[in-house]
Amino acid sequence: MDRKQKLSPDNLLKQFAPKHSDKIVIDPKITTSQISDALMKLTGKNGVLEGIKPIDDFKIIGKATTVKTSSNDWGTVIKGIYAAKKEDILVISCDDDNTAVWGELASTAANIQGIVGTVISGASRDSVGIKNLGYPVFSRNVVPNAGSPLAEGEINIPLICGDTTTYPGDLIIGDECGVVSVPDEISSEVLMESQTIVDKENKLTAQLNQSKSFMDLLRIK
Repeated sequence: MDRKQKLSPDNLLKQFAPKHSDKIVIDPKITTSQISDALMKLTGKNGVLEGIKPIDDFKIIGKATTVKTSSNDWGTVIKGIYAAKKEDILVISCDDDNTAVWGELASTAANIQGIVGTVISGASRDSVGIKNLGYPVFSRNVVPNAGSPLAEGEINIPLICGDTTTYPGDLIIGDECGVVSVPDEISSEVLMESQTIVDKENKLTAQLNQSKSFMDLLRIK
């Protein structure tokens, strides 16, 4: 292999992915903030899944398996667990966040299946059990009550959360700031731009630590 091979978006994505695995690995310094900034620069949209935060200090990255259901129907999300591929992230959209569709038992099942996290535009419960399990859950709300296993929802369809539409297979990144959805077809370009942003921020940090003015560095008058 040529060590001087040109660095392209596709090569960068391959560089971040280990061999013999579908798991996506990126520079740990890249956060949802840089991913969102990169998306905004490339597409004019921030990619944020509105109002969703981790229930603990969780970080996730993976491809989306999507679930649409009512908040009273947690049966559909169980079907979603077994529809997802290993290393996927389950992305769930509910009609409201008044009733939990996810808890400790669902987290246990998902963890056994090799799913790397669950993102819910809706509510979760059993936070203590989920934290003890160490399974990453992000949700818009946390409540104690749950609905029924109706299994009347849909799996692997486009989901709308705020101004962002997530399609099955899109790249999902979550951390303490929230969750960002990246269209699969531009994921390599977004990762490359995110790395560029990290490098620029590191340079700015070094200059600030040399007592340079932030206003001067940003050319703010």
